[in-house]
Amino acid sequence: MAQSGGPTCAINATLAGCYKKAIELGFDNVYGALYGVQGLLDSKIIDLKAQIKTDEDLNRLKITPASALGSCRYKVDSEEKLAKIVEILKSFNINYFIYIGGNDSMDTVYQLSKYIEKIGEDIHVMGSPKTIDNDLFGTDHTPGFGSAAKFVANSVYEIAKDVEIYDYRTITIVEIMGRYAGWLTAAGAISKKLCNLGADLVYISEDTFEFDNLVKEINENFKRTDNILILVSEGIKDSSNNFISKTSGKKDKFGHAQLQGPSHIIRDKLKEIYDMPIRSIELNILQRCDMSFASKTDIEESFEVGEFSVECVENHSGKMVGIKRISNKPYKTEFELVDIEKVANKTKMIIPKYTDSHFQIDDEFMDYILPLIEGEIDVEYKNGIAQYFAFDKEDIVKL
Repeated sequence: MAQSGGPTCAINATLAGCYKKAIELGFDNVYGALYGVQGLLDSKIIDLKAQIKTDEDLNRLKITPASALGSCRYKVDSEEKLAKIVEILKSFNINYFIYIGGNDSMDTVYQLSKYIEKIGEDIHVMGSPKTIDNDLFGTDHTPGFGSAAKFVANSVYEIAKDVEIYDYRTITIVEIMGRYAGWLTAAGAISKKLCNLGADLVYISEDTFEFDNLVKEINENFKRTDNILILVSEGIKDSSNNFISKTSGKKDKFGHAQLQGPSHIIRDKLKEIYDMPIRSIELNILQRCDMSFASKTDIEESFEVGEFSVECVENHSGKMVGIKRISNKPYKTEFELVDIEKVANKTKMIIPKYTDSHFQIDDEFMDYILPLIEGEIDVEYKNGIAQYFAFDKEDIVKL
């Protein structure tokens, strides 16, 4: 197994589920590659059986945030690299490889599984989904999204409680992750719907953002309130399809532009118009690693996705595990296998819906998201500090 891309609160739950099922099925060896395929190419492989020694270890791994094996953003862009991966897997007698990750990781699964099929090797490759962005095709939602959505929803609610204390006008802009898909930003609007306190204006990546329209909306909202709270996705664009955020001019290995803070740009432009306190806030990486608002539904489901991945990998390759929703009330799902080519390099977006000319979440969205953020998890604390699991990354398997 290996992990890749941005971490989540639930990616280690999936790893724990993979490990538990592998032990139950009697696999001779269960390995973890450090730092995704980049570490695999460097033969940085650890023996999970030697490090997950007790049920307590497994349970702690399950509720540990971020990627315990380490991660990477590394594009496998040549047959030479694919051949080397196969060579390393064979040298360790590894017949089954599960890659836990998001869009780019599923591209790696696609490339590797097709190459292995082409050369006729008996190695199975399975994709296990993960991303807080919730933008993977082939699944109702992604492991990790529920916990991140719960964190965003509650953080926005708490920020709203803070900004309403002032008896004078203020503007607060909260920037939320989501380069191409605005699922997390939409989740930030939940408290307004449930508690009548939260975001006044919401701008998602799928929407078109125009600064002049924002000013009109702000002026209209000032007729009813003195404290305006605005949510923006990190990937909002104007009508010319240009990112509002500044770019460094650099791109990652997968060609994604490196974005720099639209909330700060909007803040600075608003300060040229309004003489009042204007604050910009980036929730930043806490969206993907904060366990205080982790969703029990998300953690348990992610664990089960890991189990299902291992159950299926003996007889399938070039697939990703998908979550199929059966019902909302009661919330019920089942797992299925999706052809990896239907997932790789595709982005599932929200179809924006509007009320009074701006984006609003509706009852359909609430029915979709509320089951995903339900339930709390128990984290053990010692001296006030959470007790999480950590692998010994120096204990590399030597052939």
